[in-house]
Amino acid sequence: MAENWNVVGGGATGAYLALEGAKRGHTVTLVDRNPTVGGLTATEQFTVNGQTFDVDRFYHVIMESDEKVLALLDELGLKDQVRWTSAPAEIINHGTRYPATSLVEMATLPMLKATDRARIGASIAASLALPMPLANRMTAVSWLGRTAGRSALEAFWWPILRAKLGTQANQVSAGFMVSTFRRLVQARLKGAGDRFGVLPHGYAPVFAAMLEDLEARGGTVRTGVSATAIHHEHDGVDVTLDDGTMLHGDRVFVTTPGPVTAQLVPQLTQTEKQQLTAAPYLGVVCGTFLLEQAPNDSYITYLTDDVGLTGVIGMHALMAEDATGGAKLVYLPHYCASDDEWFDLDDDEVGRRLLDALRSCFPGQTITPVAHSINRARHVVPLPLPGSGEPLPFTTSVPGVHVVGTAQNTTGTLNVEGSLAMADQALAETIGEKN
Repeated sequence: MAENWNVVGGGATGAYLALEGAKRGHTVTLVDRNPTVGGLTATEQFTVNGQTFDVDRFYHVIMESDEKVLALLDELGLKDQVRWTSAPAEIINHGTRYPATSLVEMATLPMLKATDRARIGASIAASLALPMPLANRMTAVSWLGRTAGRSALEAFWWPILRAKLGTQANQVSAGFMVSTFRRLVQARLKGAGDRFGVLPHGYAPVFAAMLEDLEARGGTVRTGVSATAIHHEHDGVDVTLDDGTMLHGDRVFVTTPGPVTAQLVPQLTQTEKQQLTAAPYLGVVCGTFLLEQAPNDSYITYLTDDVGLTGVIGMHALMAEDATGGAKLVYLPHYCASDDEWFDLDDDEVGRRLLDALRSCFPGQTITPVAHSINRARHVVPLPLPGSGEPLPFTTSVPGVHVVGTAQNTTGTLNVEGSLAMADQALAETIGEKN
């Protein structure tokens, strides 16, 4: 039976849910508080050397094992636009640069002792064999310190954790490492290669195609308005918007971050609200810089020195030069707690800090930005902590209210593939249908 659906939040998860609902014959309205949809996969526009182009606000790559992303791109007629390439990685330790493209290279870094190299391999093998219930009872730092030793932890594993989790790296459970290693192994078993895929114009064409399909199927997209409250009524679910309008439907799918969702749906039980808010969120302040010259030719540069910069993401290593007006696209992320003081700094101060950090990593090089922007996200993904309980089910105690968001992500990492997989799982569990 056809229903009326409302979807709150127009990121990858929300837009995908809305389109899938419309494809199943439901009448769908997608609501997002931003002027355009996209969430963490939204894009922004630059003009360099007379060329105007879009890039992602936060960096994204596509893996050859990302089956759901590639299937969606194929359905939208965009799969052939993906540019596939390989790119090196390096690590900077006390001002010295070393190749770090593979785990083998990283595990044989000259700065590591021979015993550390052997123990790093042993720690990977032990992590693959560690039962997840046990992994979730200890921190990754304590587990890696036990299996790899303090020396290898400080020289090798800690920079990797910090590159992914920033200032909260010491809190995450060992389950984060276990799930990460297992995903890498599964990708190899599926025959995935070492190439990275990028979309020349970011995810903008993807969302444009999704929304066009949604509207062609009778769906509605409302941007620039925020949901302020969601209540179950006797004949359905009401979504109140900040412009004073009310959306009524049979179901609502809420894809906002856990703390936001807990406030939007006051009828949730205290236990459900606790499931949405208990884990601290990882946030990010990220600078998008278009440089005259790239500092190196690496896609990822890991930093062992604490310079206030989580890492250097050289998207220029994956993109064709003519996609960005001849400039080199580099992202400078600073991962931190969602209440970190970095979120209160103005753009000029953030930009100065990030550029100073980059220049300290590459002394003697001339680093000249031709354009840049600063983007912030307080709620990227909740951190999986030792002893964390089960996440909130997709179907809540409030009739007609489904929650499908980052609060149910227990891996500590966020990517488009995972978002689409969660959306498909939610559809299967809530309405008993699979795509």
